[in-house]
Amino acid sequence: MKKILSILVILVGFVMAQGFGDLISNSDVKHEADDYSATFELLKQAEELEANNFEVIWRLARVHFDFADNSEDDAVISENYYSGLDYAKKALELDDSRAESHKWYGILIGKVGELEGSKQKILNSYEVKDHTLKAIELDPEDDGNYHVMGRWHYTLADLSWIERKIAGLIYAKPPEASFEEAADYFKKAISLEPTDVRNHLWLGNTYVALDDNEAAKEEYNAALAITAETDSDRKLQKEAEALLSDL
Repeated sequence: MKKILSILVILVGFVMAQGFGDLISNSDVKHEADDYSATFELLKQAEELEANNFEVIWRLARVHFDFADNSEDDAVISENYYSGLDYAKKALELDDSRAESHKWYGILIGKVGELEGSKQKILNSYEVKDHTLKAIELDPEDDGNYHVMGRWHYTLADLSWIERKIAGLIYAKPPEASFEEAADYFKKAISLEPTDVRNHLWLGNTYVALDDNEAAKEEYNAALAITAETDSDRKLQKEAEALLSDL
């Protein structure tokens, strides 16, 4: 009888493991298809089975970012960036040796900083930089991390006079950033993923800041030439079209 019970325990564990693995793999398929609602539902089912599984937690951070990134509703954006950050913090606690931990923590702590205003944006900027550079070290082939560093340099180089005063009050030595370095990071992101609208749009924005309007036009046109796959892509292309018309 004991032997039969042991076999049953092993079989139940095997079935549960298989089911859990299917939830993760199926969520990745849905995410690749930009079906974020289905991705979320599958991941929440997986979370019910293993609440502290790293593979579930970092993916939940990512899908909350996707919900916010594809919405124009301020309440939806805020709710998902905060929820995503909670999951990103947990992922970092579970395994800080993985690029995904640092990538999504860096992205989401930055987004929450933007929601909370200039002072918090600047306060969070060092964490954004530290975790994103760590993500690049751990996974140098992920274009998203280079894009985040491009945005980091662009945002800090573009601080207003009053924001620079705030930075000077917060830090003895405010973060150093430049549009030139932003451009280098965006170019690297494009070399790894040339069909991401976001990369071309922001390289275009950086060229505008560098007073190179011809180069900016090329990047905005490149952004518009890409087939939009998501609401976020379409939103970014509208932005690119408006910026192009102003040049």
